Formats: sequence, C-alpha cells, structure tokens
Amino acid sequence: MSGALFISGARLMDPATGRETAGDLRAAGGVIEEIGPGLTAQDGDTVIEAQGAVLCPALIDIGARASEPGAAGIENLDTTIRAAAAAGVGTLILSSSSGTGLTRPEDLEWISYRGLQSPVRLLGAACTHTPQSEMAEIGLMLRAGAMLVSDGGEIVSDTRFLRNLLSYASAFDAWVGLTAEEIHLSAGTVAHESAMAVRLGLTTRPGISQRLGVERLAALAELTGARILFERLTTADGLDALKTARKRGLELAASAPLTHLVFNEVDIGGLDPAYRLDPPLRGEADRLALLGAINDGLIDIIVSDHTPVALEAKANPFSDAAPGSASLEALIPALCMLDADGQLPLMAGLKALTSNPADLLCLPQGRLYEGAPADLVLFDPAAPNVYGKDGLESPAPSAFAGRRLQGRVLMSVVDGAIVYARPGYAE
Repeated sequence: MSGALFISGARLMDPATGRETAGDLRAAGGVIEEIGPGLTAQDGDTVIEAQGAVLCPALIDIGARASEPGAAGIENLDTTIRAAAAAGVGTLILSSSSGTGLTRPEDLEWISYRGLQSPVRLLGAACTHTPQSEMAEIGLMLRAGAMLVSDGGEIVSDTRFLRNLLSYASAFDAWVGLTAEEIHLSAGTVAHESAMAVRLGLTTRPGISQRLGVERLAALAELTGARILFERLTTADGLDALKTARKRGLELAASAPLTHLVFNEVDIGGLDPAYRLDPPLRGEADRLALLGAINDGLIDIIVSDHTPVALEAKANPFSDAAPGSASLEALIPALCMLDADGQLPLMAGLKALTSNPADLLCLPQGRLYEGAPADLVLFDPAAPNVYGKDGLESPAPSAFAGRRLQGRVLMSVVDGAIVYARPGYAE
C-alpha cells in the first residue's frame, strides 16, 4: 500500500508493556502496520528520519478545560485543539466544566460534531449536575458520547445526592470523576495550609481535607458499587486514604495534575498569580509523594488540567486572581525534565498519559503494536526548553512560562496522519 507513513531509527517506547527498543514503524490505513528493527520503506511512503528521538503512543489527556461550548474566552476551542496537537495529545477529553458546562446531551453532540473537524480525537465528560443543582441526564449524555461523568472540580456536598448519582451511574458501568475534598475545609481557600501561607496572610486548606474527601467517597463507592475516579489528588494525606480504600477491593482510580508534579508551595512565595491554582500548590513532601504514587501505580493518570484564564482575570492580587494554568504544551517537556532530574522515570510518566487512561476508558489507543491505532508522538527528550520562548499555540497564562524544562515534541500523528510538525521538521 502506498502513501503510508514510515518512521525510521526511533527509540520505540511502549508504556503498556514497558518495552523500549530501537527500531522503525510503518503506519497505513490508520493503524500500525509494522513495528520493529530493520524495516524497509516502500515506494510512496512518507519517510521520517527519527534519528533516535522517542516514538511512543500519542498522549491521552482526560482533564483539559476549554472555553467552549457556550462561552467566550482567551482561547477558542480550535486554539485548544491546536495546543493539544502541538503537545503530542492524540485524544483530548474535555472536562465537564468546559465552557458553561457539559450538562446536556446536546453539549456532547456538539463536541462530537466539532470532533469531525478536529485533527485530534475530541471527546467530552458529562457533568454530574445541571446549573440548577439537579442530577444531569447522565444516561442520555453517555449515549451521546460522554466518556465519563464528572463534577468538573465542583465539590458535591449533598451526600444523598451523591448516593443517588453513584447508584444511577453504576447502572451504566460508568466512571464517575469526583473532587475529593471536605467542603468546609476547602471552600474559599487559596493556598495549602503551612507556616509560609499563614505569614503571607492567605486563606489555607489543610491536606487532611483530601483525606476526608477520599474516605467519604470511598464509603459511598462501597455502598453503591460505583466506579470512582478521584480527580486531581495532590496530597500525601489523600494518597494514604486512597491506598487504604483500595485494600477493600473497590473500583477506584485517581488522577494528578501536571502542575503539582513540578511546583510546590514555595512557588507562591512571591504571590505571583500565575501559581494561583485549584487545588492549591502543596508542600514538597506532597509533591514527592505524588511522583512516587505515579511510579508505583497508586496514581493511575496524569492530566494537564489545562485551564485557559483571561489575562485580566490573572492580573489581580494573588487571592483575587482566577485559578488555572495553560498546561497542555508542557506535558512532554515536564515529563522529560522530571526524568532527567531522576524524579520520575519517563516510562512511568508516559504510562499515566497513554495506556492507563486508555485502559480506564476502554479506548484502543495508547499502545504500540501491529494493528493498534496509529496515534503517535515523536519527541526529543534531551532538547533544552525554556517554556514559551519559541512560542506556544495557547495564549493563556501558564505557571510554566519561562521555566527551564526539557524535551520538545517534533511530530504528532493521529489516525496515521501528521497533525503537527515542529517548524522545520518533516519538511
């Protein structure tokens, strides 16, 4: 078959199996046709010389926010999609809090329509509740293409509502993403509880808030038989509670935001609103605990937690600044930097962004083998990278801006087609 994509001389990394080897890959008809050392390109193939760059499955991000549908913002959905392609993301699952909220089947149908025009695979998560705080039409939204149900970061305090929600969602065998926080300890807070935050005069949230949140939700999972994804765990207290809950044989998973793997509470010392995030940046012990939890599999998934915030909403005193960071394009540079510093093996980081989310949501992507979807990313893990110096697709403020990271995406492939190539590469 002519017109295939042939990538030669790559460092093939398959996080699903842990295999790493030098070799080549040929993609045709939207799938990986051949993979291994010593392959030969055929007439008509588009040949890419990888020269030792890493070739792995395209990333799967299940936690990015977009300004659409239904709202205007600093970046429109097309910009978010371009940022995803430039980040090596092949499957982008929008948070249920995107735009004005993915609260209706029509919202998921709109995303499916936009996905037809998107270079990356575009999907969405269904919101647990309507703007009137009533249970959303979960069954209809799942039928319309929602990949999971999620509170979108808004803590659901009504335990009876949660019980009914989890019982209903369990009938569809759907994963329910929930924010594990004790609302009375977390509401209105902007910083992690510590001596430094107190000196800065900030309202603080203790780590135990996540422990109480995990314990509460795990008890409801035991009662209802639901499958719960603890979204954006960030504390050692929360991880300890998750470890205990898993011993009871419950179907529980957890994600961690990229920002909290790189930054800690010290970064807010200058009260730079770029580091105003929700959940807030935690202590160094919490950050190291998160990295260890990803390496040993307690944390299943890394999410970008990409949240495009308007410049004027960030240009406020720290406590008044809108929380959030544009983080999609930092995914691979941050993982490469953590690997180079000996903090998190690259294979473990990639697994939490490829095969793990694919396994959780029963997606065929996220693996390197013959017959698998040809969703791929090629990147140079050793390239120096001052984040944003050479330009970014997303114009939104980022906590990573100006940071020295490492690694650059060279090319992204979805369904066998090149959807992004670094300027000057693959020409």
